[in-house]
Amino acid sequence: MTKNFNALEKKINFSFKNKTYLKTALTHSSKSKDNNERLEYLGDAVINLAVSEYLIKNFADLDEGSLSILRSNLVSRATLSKVASKLDLESNLMIGKSLSNQEHKKISIYGNALEAIIGAIYLDKDFNQAASVMIDLLQNEIESLSTDQTKDKKTLLQEELQQRKVNLPVYKLKEDNEDSFKVICEIQELNLSSEGHGRNKKEAEQKAAENILSKLVNFYE
Repeated sequence: MTKNFNALEKKINFSFKNKTYLKTALTHSSKSKDNNERLEYLGDAVINLAVSEYLIKNFADLDEGSLSILRSNLVSRATLSKVASKLDLESNLMIGKSLSNQEHKKISIYGNALEAIIGAIYLDKDFNQAASVMIDLLQNEIESLSTDQTKDKKTLLQEELQQRKVNLPVYKLKEDNEDSFKVICEIQELNLSSEGHGRNKKEAEQKAAENILSKLVNFYE
């Protein structure tokens, strides 16, 4: 175990009993057949469950659609790579010489390594410990989510699409009765659509936006 690995354990506030797990988690497939791909697979599942559990317990007023959006933001490749950068995984990751400079710079490599580390913690200890480490690492990102709680579904949808560089949705009024409105929300670029019903046009639009948010999350998973 190198000095850098010891420093990394201090950063994540976890010391491995079986150091081989951490070594494997930090070994890219270009370096060895004994690499972090299987641990990455496991870590991805652990992170999704850990974040889902945290959101359920701490955002009690949010519905499924909003929770799905928050989880999507927290477990996104961009967020995980950002956390990996703060941990300086680049200096710890063992990468083969065959990997080109262009591939070496891909931030996804380091986000993948972070997933592998969480998978390694799960195997070395248990789910609760792995979840605790991950939630601690995501604290800055979690704190920034609190401002989203007051935003309506149309705003959340707009921000989600802007973040993914997708054109804004189109809302079409399909039914206009005295006490019943139906609106179709379409994300034409992704060929996604959803309908919403309400007592007025605004309420129907909000519901349509809420319904399509869940479809959007599933689309990118």
